[in-house]
Amino acid sequence: MSNAGGAAYHVHLGFWTNWSQGKINGATLTLGRREGGLLVAFIAIFVGAAGKSFWRLACYLLHRMLSNPTPQDGIYHQTQAILRNCDTAQDAAWGLSQIVWAWRIPVRLRRQFLRLVGLIVLAIFVSVSFGVAGVFSSQITTDTANEVLLKGDNCGPLVSNDEFDYASYSDLFLPMQCKRVTAYSNYALQCYSRNISSVSEDCHPYVKSKLKTTVIRNASCPFDEKMCKSKDKNLIVDSGYIDSLKDLGINTPKENRFQLRLVHHCAPVVTEGYNMRIKREDDGEEVMQYYYGELTHAEHGENYTQETPTLESNSKLETRGRPLRAAPRADYKLGVIKSYGGPDWLEKYGQWKPIPELKRRDADVMLFFLSSPGIFFEHKVDDPWFSAHRNGDKFWSVANTSTSRMTYVQDEPVGVMGCAMQTQFCNPNLPEGERCGPLSGYADDSFDWQTLYKTPSQKKTFQWAVDIFQLGFFSISGIVDTLGVTAITARQGLTGNNQGPLPDLQWQHEVEHWADASLSSVQGSFVEAGQGPAPLYERFRRAPNGTEQTSLCRSQKITTTKYSSFSVLGIFLILSIGTLIMALDLLLEPLLEYMHAHHPRLIPRTSSSDEATAYARAEWNLNTTLHFQRLAHENLGVGTWRYGGWLGHPVTVGEKGEKLAMVDVRDWGHARLVAPAGWDGKESVSETSSKTGSLKGEVTTKAVVKKVQSFDSDDTVTNDTTEKKGDDEKDDIEVASPVGRRPPVRVDTTSTLVNGDDDVISPYDNDGGKKWKKWTVEEAVPAIPEHTLVQHRDGGDAGGEKKV
Repeated sequence: MSNAGGAAYHVHLGFWTNWSQGKINGATLTLGRREGGLLVAFIAIFVGAAGKSFWRLACYLLHRMLSNPTPQDGIYHQTQAILRNCDTAQDAAWGLSQIVWAWRIPVRLRRQFLRLVGLIVLAIFVSVSFGVAGVFSSQITTDTANEVLLKGDNCGPLVSNDEFDYASYSDLFLPMQCKRVTAYSNYALQCYSRNISSVSEDCHPYVKSKLKTTVIRNASCPFDEKMCKSKDKNLIVDSGYIDSLKDLGINTPKENRFQLRLVHHCAPVVTEGYNMRIKREDDGEEVMQYYYGELTHAEHGENYTQETPTLESNSKLETRGRPLRAAPRADYKLGVIKSYGGPDWLEKYGQWKPIPELKRRDADVMLFFLSSPGIFFEHKVDDPWFSAHRNGDKFWSVANTSTSRMTYVQDEPVGVMGCAMQTQFCNPNLPEGERCGPLSGYADDSFDWQTLYKTPSQKKTFQWAVDIFQLGFFSISGIVDTLGVTAITARQGLTGNNQGPLPDLQWQHEVEHWADASLSSVQGSFVEAGQGPAPLYERFRRAPNGTEQTSLCRSQKITTTKYSSFSVLGIFLILSIGTLIMALDLLLEPLLEYMHAHHPRLIPRTSSSDEATAYARAEWNLNTTLHFQRLAHENLGVGTWRYGGWLGHPVTVGEKGEKLAMVDVRDWGHARLVAPAGWDGKESVSETSSKTGSLKGEVTTKAVVKKVQSFDSDDTVTNDTTEKKGDDEKDDIEVASPVGRRPPVRVDTTSTLVNGDDDVISPYDNDGGKKWKKWTVEEAVPAIPEHTLVQHRDGGDAGGEKKV
């Protein structure tokens, strides 16, 4: 529903307090839709980054807890490597799953299997948890409507100035009021309807799309019992206590809140004994006059309440053929008169003086007169207000004039319904039994509502709210008086002059709709006052006067899809917890290392011995990717290494441009690192690559101590270690290996295979015939007493192991 002027709402951007959530939880940040989308995206990314840091912390603790200084199997080392190097939980879950699949863990190793499965489940849980947290982090706002605060810089309700400028009043103010009430009625049909399954997405801008009501359909008569057509089938529509903050969106602290209540009690009124058929002297027309009390401002001294033509005067339309189609469409007629309850002096402000049987001192009384001249009901109507049982003319089919059906007309010229309306104000901060004034008529001043509040500031704030409320259309009489016949929802079934079927309690549906429209007007009056009118209607605005009124003007909330409101507390918690997790991820390891180095006594023991603790630290440091690289190159004797930087990353300290080992790709199934030919730390990358990449090229290593081994095709290994003074003293040992046999793919020492003769055929050649190849094994590290050489035979099966 748009505001009165149809302009866009002026929304406060920035920080404010939503008092419906409290002072702490209600801290709110409102941004434009674009800026809000960027903030939501940032929060989601931030949560993902915090999840990554959380996993790194978990890996650090798990790695230290699982560390074992005794010799362990390959599963242990691969698990530790994954925990050390997988930055995300999903990567760790995938890597650990690959370990389970690759090793085909047997039943006898069930303990290791359960350990891996536990780690996989933990990784998946962390990944899913932070993924879900990233999604639900957007709940600090909403994708639909957000509560925002109006600026209130043009605040003020609309007041007529007909006494000073009647032309503007009639040309601008009255048409605008009609537009407002029409908007309230349409909003009630769309958002208050009890026939829709869910609230429409267009039910904005109120903080509550609809105000709840209590409907009693078997109520007693609101007047003297003899005045009601039914003693126990009457209607009460009770709004209950409408809270200024929760229901109307008036964003004030608790001490300035108020509650209001509207009760409409209605019943069809008897006409027999209160009507008279007469013939007017001026024109001789027969009319029916109804006597329920004198009109307050009768121009000619009339002593009746309502006058309407008789049914015979209303039934002069042709009923068949073209004349009926050419005639103006028949419609209902609806009128209302109102009397204020309270002291006797209020009678002069009402439109009539009710008879004693209808008078209510504690309520405003109104009568609604409904007639349906020229309308033919297709079915009998048992509703006491729309009642139609008298036979009307036959309805003839336009397509087939031989087909007709009976119609019915209204039983009486006018159906009369009476309602009593009561209002009540409460202070929800007072004790039960003291917080509310009495239910009374709207203009009854016998009770001073301001006595519900103690401080002058609270009284002024409350009075300004009451003024805005009273300038709205809270009474169903105001709704009907402004809308006229368009207030009748039964017209939705009126086609031409024919009215479709009506339920027995159609009058109750009409009253409920009017009550819904009145509640919608209460919501709209406060929102429109907070927004202020369009420039065209500025002359009717009543500007706030004083701090209290201005403060209330700047306290109106609405809901809108054009802005995004965020919980400041939610943002703070996400950012603070996420920042703490990321800070721990960055600082915990170096801090503990510093404490180990300088203040070891301050660190609690995590293992049974200092050696185990030292081993866990060393294993964590050495399991990084860069340290794995260092170990691989250093075990080949390539590079001179040291720890660089405060994080201890390994770096080389040789000459600038020092070259390291490269990948030997001669065995694609089992590639490994080899030192470049003539390695001295200066050879270019392209030159080295040309030799190591060739299947027949020469690959050598420069060694300080060389261990030369020879083995035959049956994997018989001999050991012959000699000190070498230079390349010219080299004593090669021939190794016979049949053509086509895979060369050794793993040596647990740091040996390097060196080609012997350039003119022999590579073992990868397979052109038939039995050819042989010479191999020399050289070690680039000092000789060790014994080692194990493992050679794989054709087909990838492990060969025998020979320990020397």
